[in-house]
Amino acid sequence: MYLKKLEISGFKSFANKTVLDFSSDRKGGITAVVGPNGSGKSNIADAIRWAIGEQSLKNLRGRKSEDVIFAGSSKKARLGNASVTLHFDNADKRIPLEFSEVAITRKFFRSGESEYLINGSRARLLDIVDVLAKSGIGKDSYCVITQGMSDAILNATPLERRGIFEDAAGVKQYQIEKDRSLRKMNSTKDNLIRVDGLILEIEPHLKNLKRQAERASQGKEMAETLRKKQLQLFGFLWHRFDSERLKLAQERDALVRKLAAAEAQSEAIDQSLSNESIRAEDQGAIDALEKAIRDVRIQLNGREREIAIVEGRIQVERERRVPKEVVQSTPVDLAYVRTRLAEFRKDQETLIERLGNVEDLSELQDLKELARVIQTRMFELHEDAGKGAVVTKQTITLPKEELEASDSRLAELEARKTALTKEGIALRKEIAESESAIAGEREKSRLSREKFFELERQARAKQHELSVLKDTLNESKVRLARVEVREEDLVAEIKEELAMEPAQLTHDGQEIDKEVMERDIARLKVVLEQIGNIDPLIVDEYVETEKRYGFLTQESSDLKKAMEALQQVVREMDEKIRKEFDTAFGTISKEFEHYFSLIFGGGKAELAKIRVESRIKNQESNSLNGAAYEDDMSDEEGEGSMQTGIEIFACPPGKRIANLAMLSGGERSLTSLALLFAIISHNPPPFAVLDEVEAALDEANSRRFSRVLQELSHHTQFVAITHNRETMRQASLLYGVTMGDDGISKLLSVRLDQVADDGKLVGA
Repeated sequence: MYLKKLEISGFKSFANKTVLDFSSDRKGGITAVVGPNGSGKSNIADAIRWAIGEQSLKNLRGRKSEDVIFAGSSKKARLGNASVTLHFDNADKRIPLEFSEVAITRKFFRSGESEYLINGSRARLLDIVDVLAKSGIGKDSYCVITQGMSDAILNATPLERRGIFEDAAGVKQYQIEKDRSLRKMNSTKDNLIRVDGLILEIEPHLKNLKRQAERASQGKEMAETLRKKQLQLFGFLWHRFDSERLKLAQERDALVRKLAAAEAQSEAIDQSLSNESIRAEDQGAIDALEKAIRDVRIQLNGREREIAIVEGRIQVERERRVPKEVVQSTPVDLAYVRTRLAEFRKDQETLIERLGNVEDLSELQDLKELARVIQTRMFELHEDAGKGAVVTKQTITLPKEELEASDSRLAELEARKTALTKEGIALRKEIAESESAIAGEREKSRLSREKFFELERQARAKQHELSVLKDTLNESKVRLARVEVREEDLVAEIKEELAMEPAQLTHDGQEIDKEVMERDIARLKVVLEQIGNIDPLIVDEYVETEKRYGFLTQESSDLKKAMEALQQVVREMDEKIRKEFDTAFGTISKEFEHYFSLIFGGGKAELAKIRVESRIKNQESNSLNGAAYEDDMSDEEGEGSMQTGIEIFACPPGKRIANLAMLSGGERSLTSLALLFAIISHNPPPFAVLDEVEAALDEANSRRFSRVLQELSHHTQFVAITHNRETMRQASLLYGVTMGDDGISKLLSVRLDQVADDGKLVGA
């Protein structure tokens, strides 16, 4: 745990928001704050002390609460609030909160209001003090040390020094618990005195009430018995009437619902009967279907005639396409012979031409075939020359154009025939569907007539049922009216006898003999008249007073137990404080001798316990931390007025000094610093602020002080407000505070490990 950052805004001379970052000193280290006198350096220490809960304006160098807020200057108006925030690294969970970083904030407004925040959430001062005390930080601890505080150790009384050592022993949380227990004991004691006084005051009045209540108890018991019996009787009667009324009302409601349902059914039957009557008389659908069949048959006949015509046309067209064979006789004359010879001559010329162009044997074979063909045709001509004529047969077909036209006409006729055939099939199907629909309509008509007669029978039965239900409902209403009249009389009697509403009566379901109960009630009324009037407030007052007496008695017992428990807590805290104190005293005593010898270069110093007479028990000491020290360390002989204090003996080398008053100013400063170092080494706080504690030291002693400070900085983070050069040399981070003519403190920072020998910054 270490102090990461300090934020100041509006506190004293720090009018503007100022941030001091100590992140480089997370594992111990020294930060020096320097500046001229009056620049506001010490306000940094005051800000830290104020943020951790300091309430004394004297310790904050002020006279009133508003003094912590920037008061304004000639160039800047005063501010309305002051705020200081301490940021702690809590990775080791030394602060008992589940946060790795904890921010403690304190704000104060000129209106007098103040706020305490932990990580931005509102908290009480008590919460902040508790949390910081458990981590070794507090306004009474040595986290913030001024020059006057270091010298005050030597000026303190032995009892005050004991308080300082108890703080160093880390028993602050035990002291807080003890102080709270003592305050609770005082408050509990006051409460116990008040309770015992009330008990003494109530006792005689309770005895008087008891005598009066005993005289009135008999009459009250009779009245209670009478009322109890009346409650039972009237509760039974009311329950019986209520049950009967409820039963009749339910019966009536059921009849009403049944009658309504029957009427609805009757109306539905009448409506259905009307619909069936209309449907049975309606023959329009059948007539329409028969007319539609006649129309469709006419269309069908027309389609059949068209089909016959188209088939005839198709037959004619097909006969025209059949080829015709024609026999022709050609005379064999000179013209015929010349024509054939001209053909032979043409073929020979072709043969001769091809013979001249023959290139391979395959072409020669083709020419041989052509020669044989010519020879065969010449032989045929020779045969035909002996005949007078040549007869030839020839088949005559239609020209191509006419065949194509014929194909087109046939396709159109076939398509027309197919379309007409489909229309005929659709018309026949339509006729069949219409005939089937006619048959269905005739069947529906028959069923409708049967349903009509059935509905007529149901309507007559339902009318009879309605008549019976109406008679029954009227009888139920009459019975319910009679019960309600009797019930009104019972309600009037209940209000007169019991002064309550019938709805407030209860009944356990047990049957009651009405005549016996009425005789008992009459007898009790006679007895009460004989006893006379009884004031019921007497008994009630006695009961209430007795309860209060019992409560106060129990409260007194609880307060006494609480006193014993608190006394046990105080004893336990005293025992823990005593043990921690003894351990811390031994360690600090050795460390004091060590640091005294180290700082002075020799000499002798020691701490001793002494017996001191305490004039007032439980007095509040005027020590540095203002804690109360009770008579918790009296001597073994049981002398309650004797307490243990601490005396300091110090003798620098080469001198013989009997008491601290003989030390010079520098020696006193060195002695107090040695004791402070011993306390810090025993219980190192997370951080410590030293406000010019070495101001009185010379150069040699300053070097010794710096070496010790450097040694302790491995365990504690130091923030030194100083003018001392030796202290500045030990610092790894240097902050400078200046103040201009506007009266506002400003901050400059330098990392000293980045300053070269020539004074220039390197690595920045």
